[in-house]
Amino acid sequence: MKKIPVASVQIGEKEKEFINDCLNTSWIGQGGYVKEFEEKFSAYSNCKHGITTTSGTTALHLACAILDIKEGDEVIISSSTNMACAFSVDYCNAKPVPADIITNTWQVNTNLIESLINKKTKAIMVVHLFGQAVEMDHVMDLAKKYKLKVIEDCAESHGVEYKGKKVGSIGDLGTFSFFSNKTITCGEGGMLVTNSDELAKKARDFKNLCYGNKNKFLHHEIGFNYRLPNVSAAMGLGQFFKIDEIIQTKDKIYSAYNERLKDIRGFKIADVNPSTTKYIMWCYNAYLEKGVKLSREKFLGALKEFGIDTRESFKPINQQLPLQKKYGLKDDDCPNANFIGENGFYLPSGNDLNIKDIDYICDKVKEISKKF
Repeated sequence: MKKIPVASVQIGEKEKEFINDCLNTSWIGQGGYVKEFEEKFSAYSNCKHGITTTSGTTALHLACAILDIKEGDEVIISSSTNMACAFSVDYCNAKPVPADIITNTWQVNTNLIESLINKKTKAIMVVHLFGQAVEMDHVMDLAKKYKLKVIEDCAESHGVEYKGKKVGSIGDLGTFSFFSNKTITCGEGGMLVTNSDELAKKARDFKNLCYGNKNKFLHHEIGFNYRLPNVSAAMGLGQFFKIDEIIQTKDKIYSAYNERLKDIRGFKIADVNPSTTKYIMWCYNAYLEKGVKLSREKFLGALKEFGIDTRESFKPINQQLPLQKKYGLKDDDCPNANFIGENGFYLPSGNDLNIKDIDYICDKVKEISKKF
């Protein structure tokens, strides 16, 4: 039976060349590939500074830490996201406050943010989910009005633009993930980007244990060891050199899916706002509409029987039991995020998908959808 994974990584000759150089020279820890990857990717993101980290999660934690988010503070976050966002706030002993989403786009409803702001609010963490940009004009207006910091989680949005501006360059800080299923990968890794000289200096310091200036081993703050190895940066740099090619392939996959799946009853493709977003598909996300006769679990199980791997959408922040227990969040706080959490999913989106694969997947989706 045909097997199609939900994600796959293509490793090219450039990545192998750079990694082998690290191995041959023994520069596997820290080295020149880290600096070059930081410089090239941050410039690509229209930011002056790039600071690599061990993961997207540690990039988020580093962002919270250098903004001095601490116990008693609150950070407003889109409820529909990977829990790394909420956990990074909790690592600082602050409270993540979920904001509901717009169902058809899965993006945070920025019209709800102001009602969640209070004297404890320190920052807004926006999540540019699945390759689409949040309505940043409204977010930045609120941040200015209430003197809040803005963190952009761009883990799924490499190269995405909002009204001509690269995501990650609009708020105070942006963070990216280079996990193995991301647009480009280091295997595991992350990066914090910013246009602030002060925040960049602080980030470099805190990611490297806050060593002392005069006496290296007399540390001036409690820092973290979030250094990305040179060998991982070598892979990321090799991937970066073909990012335009990767994005073109993603666009072709997205268009092929859209053409084949646009008119299936009960099957809804997430909407994109082309007037504000230069969209770059991370994974092809969709959901089953209210009233369909087939549950998502049975739908995805049927695809699995045909060898088609899928993933369920994120369970929202407000439904996470540890956060409910600690912060008093409630199941019904974010009904739209709850709906997507119960009905959303994404289809195979690896760069090695060909038209025959997409035809096969879409044929099976249509076949199963007849049970609606």
